[in-house]
Amino acid sequence: MTVIQCLLISIFCVISGNEFPLYGSQFGWYVLGRPLIGGFICGIILGDVAGGIQLGVAVQLVYLAVVTPGGSMPIDLSFVSYPAMAIALASNMDSGSAIALASTIGVLGSFVCQLDFTVTSFFHKMQDKAIEEVDYNKYNKAYLVYPQLLKFLIRGVPCFLAVYLGAKYVGNFIDSMPQFVQAGLLSLGAVLPAVGIATLLTQSVRKNEYILFFLVGFVGIVFMNLNILGLTIFGGALAFLYYKSSFSEGNEAPRETNFDEEVL
Repeated sequence: MTVIQCLLISIFCVISGNEFPLYGSQFGWYVLGRPLIGGFICGIILGDVAGGIQLGVAVQLVYLAVVTPGGSMPIDLSFVSYPAMAIALASNMDSGSAIALASTIGVLGSFVCQLDFTVTSFFHKMQDKAIEEVDYNKYNKAYLVYPQLLKFLIRGVPCFLAVYLGAKYVGNFIDSMPQFVQAGLLSLGAVLPAVGIATLLTQSVRKNEYILFFLVGFVGIVFMNLNILGLTIFGGALAFLYYKSSFSEGNEAPRETNFDEEVL
């Protein structure tokens, strides 16, 4: 990879971080920071969009249910989405190897993230002082300028070094591994997405019997060879029929109560 490509990937890694104020971190962390989007962007930068999307889908499935409540950061997805994805693309990895690499770099990235949180916390005192002095210019610098420059140093430099140096050696390292190790990584890549989907179902499904809807969709894709559009139409029709049958004849569906009406 060229220096420009590594630099672009590092910039995206920084602006997709948890604390970067890109539309209140919503567009950065929750959009650019997802592995699917990162794989797509890395594919554009490295000239392999199809490969980037394929790897992004595989890695995204593993981290479907990753949340960061209260600043808890078990894994840094921005490091998964960019340096790990770029190295995997440059090294022509399969999905299993890419997932194993992403897991490792993501955990290492969480340490960088905690360092970022710790160091940038020193600017809070500067912000408080600026508020007391009603100095908007000083506050904007303490919030928008200094912390973000520090993020480019703390997050951008490790990402750049990982992509620029790592991509040269990871491919050779993967090729030198025994065949049974490569087969094991590929098997791991096939299992971990199922773990991610199961975790998401555990968090989102209110009643166990609702998993049947997921199984119907699985059967439709795997055994009936439905495409996504056909499955969406079929799922919408099935959901409507289930909604109508949930109420006995003559009973209306419960009306949603407005918050103001509930208070009154």
